[in-house]
Amino acid sequence: MSESRNCLSCSGTGERPSDYGPVDCPDCGGSGILPSRSVHTDWRARDIERALATGTLPQSQDVRWLLTELHAARRALTEIITLAHDVVAPDAISMQIRSTASTALGLYDEVPLSDAAATAATERTPT
Repeated sequence: MSESRNCLSCSGTGERPSDYGPVDCPDCGGSGILPSRSVHTDWRARDIERALATGTLPQSQDVRWLLTELHAARRALTEIITLAHDVVAPDAISMQIRSTASTALGLYDEVPLSDAAATAATERTPT
């Protein structure tokens, strides 16, 4: 784990000056310490959602950041699928990992179980 770093925007105080007096620093949420990447990602995503909910269009840097996060997540999920495929003796956990990551990536069309069973039955039936 990386150690916490003081927020440079507020010099670790957790507050920034405004026309109406000190306010919580938006970069550290008022803690004076920079959040983890996961927390920061959640904050930025919520800020974009809030802006869209009020009818404000996101700024181009927000869209670029979001696309960078999306590409990184998709690359990670693809690597996870690859690693799960490389398991020597596939087990239920590796199969669940592959299925969950594939669903998140939308790699395959989902077929209802009844359709899949019917297709499998017709493939086994000799013609």
